[in-house]
Amino acid sequence: MSEEKGIADAAAALEGARQILMEEFTEVAELVGGIREYLWEKGLVQSRVVEGKQEEGLKFADYFNVDQPIKNIPSHRALALFRGRREGFLRISLVTPELPPAENNGFTNECERRIAEKFQIKDEGRAADAWLKETAKFAWSAKLFPKLESELEVRLREKAEEEAIRVFGRNLQDLLLAAPAGQRATMGLDPGTGPASRSPSWTRPASWSSQPPFIPTSRASSGTSRSRHWPS
Repeated sequence: MSEEKGIADAAAALEGARQILMEEFTEVAELVGGIREYLWEKGLVQSRVVEGKQEEGLKFADYFNVDQPIKNIPSHRALALFRGRREGFLRISLVTPELPPAENNGFTNECERRIAEKFQIKDEGRAADAWLKETAKFAWSAKLFPKLESELEVRLREKAEEEAIRVFGRNLQDLLLAAPAGQRATMGLDPGTGPASRSPSWTRPASWSSQPPFIPTSRASSGTSRSRHWPS
């Protein structure tokens, strides 16, 4: 114990040790990456209406009480959730599935269990076992979960915005390439062959002349009259 170092008693010493272990538990890249992907696959986005905002935020009524897998949220719904929170009508949080009592070994969820498993923390009746288990739980709830929740929210937003841009691009392309008159049948004039339509079965009438087009000649140099002729 050392009051000069801020360690006044055993409780302070244990708390300092806990903080050090929590940092260590949350800095293993392989462990953090695995938990991150587990949350993306299994996590739920929970949306609830802010108390007292039911009437004012009626346009977001479809999101007042929603639990949906984060990886399956359509882009338009994800963007609506973020907009509802930004305008102060919705509370959004990421929920981790709880483990069944028969499988949890004293841990609330799979993320806590993975941290304990990585550092071989087990409750075998030893003096420090319970303390280490609580440290693993604190490492998850106080350190790792807030960080991953923020990262996955950014991932969801980026995914939704990219999909929205793709949909807008497809719709714009369809609009620009669409026929000006829509699906209505139209007639056009082909200068070389005469009237033409969309129908591939149209044929040129046999009575139409195949005479070359009329071409006027230049004004005669010796007079004021204009002569005309058909090219031979």
